Amino acid sequence: MSEAAPTQPQTQQVQVTLRDDKAKSIYSNVSRVAVGPQAEEVILDLGVMQQDPAKPDQLVMDISTRVYLSVFAAKKLALTLSQAIQRYEQQFGSVELDPRRRIKQG
Repeated sequence: MSEAAPTQPQTQQVQVTLRDDKAKSIYSNVSRVAVGPQAEEVILDLGVMQQDPAKPDQLVMDISTRVYLSVFAAKKLALTLSQAIQRYEQQFGSVELDPRRRIKQG
């Protein structure tokens, strides 16, 4: 009597179709990330930071888009963004985050 070899689970490939016909494009120069009301949620706010003409010493962050993400999607986004920035910096040089230092460089 021969023993049967253990069977390996077969991986099934799934094709994903990207549809962007309903996508809205925005420009964002600022973002804010917060933990959502549920432990498994991350909130990503995107918007534009502008100076308030009535109050020159204050900035206003106008939120144009709020995205609720699962922690899994947020982690995947964080890793993907990190890889994109690394590729950018390899090609064009370091991205300076301190605005005072950016002005001195330019």
